Amino acid sequence: MQSNQPTTYKPVTNYKPVTSLATVLLANTRGFLLILLTLILSLYASWMLNAQVGYGYSWLYQAYKIDQHIEKFAPQNRFRQHFALTSQQQHKDIFQQIVNSVHNDGVGLEVISYDFALSDQSQLSHQSSKTVVPFLHSAEIVHLQDVAHLINRIHRLAAILACVWLALLVLNFYSAVKASVKGIAAVFSLLLMAIVLLFIWVGATEIFYQLHVWIFPANNQWFFYYQDSLMSTLMKAPDLFGGMAVQIVLLGVIIFAGAVYGWQWGWVRKK
Repeated sequence: MQSNQPTTYKPVTNYKPVTSLATVLLANTRGFLLILLTLILSLYASWMLNAQVGYGYSWLYQAYKIDQHIEKFAPQNRFRQHFALTSQQQHKDIFQQIVNSVHNDGVGLEVISYDFALSDQSQLSHQSSKTVVPFLHSAEIVHLQDVAHLINRIHRLAAILACVWLALLVLNFYSAVKASVKGIAAVFSLLLMAIVLLFIWVGATEIFYQLHVWIFPANNQWFFYYQDSLMSTLMKAPDLFGGMAVQIVLLGVIIFAGAVYGWQWGWVRKK
């Protein structure tokens, strides 16, 4: 005999909506771009912070023994004389003036100078006479102006990337489908490994020179021998740039790690 009582159905509580492959790919692409832009902007922020302290020239000066480098090559310079007679403080001041100029659209490059004193043997008093000499010659000024213009373009690019990064961050925060953290980490690790292998295989110096070929105008000089450039001598180029790059990368990684941690913390709180 059948019961007349109505049948009751229990609602399904573990139902999960089916996510399309396109949605998952879009979420992973968004997540990867977000991580990549976070790294790029972290390195940019680190670069700007390093510029505020003169790229650490004061301590790198000692590490790279730039005083000995100047003492060796400054007397060989074909355009400027007696720079070897200048003090370490003058060297650091001149470098800082160059940094300030290239981060200010190249303003003031022409007035950067150094002074030295020679004993005047023609005077019985043996008083020292001081001579002021422009530090940069015309080709160096043109190159540093090119650097200043490049920095301006990088500033504009960074502003655009920051807007894209912010848009992706908002989309990711409110999106129902999240990126696969393990998948992004794997792809990102492979990308970084490929970059490291490229530097090992080709060489950092060769990459540095090739970037100059691609970036700077073909008719403008960017390579200077120590005997032709106090600028290159002062910077012990390209060796000094290696130390500066390490500083920028290390601080950039710290900023990147902090940004990713903050991003994940916000994600966890939302969940």
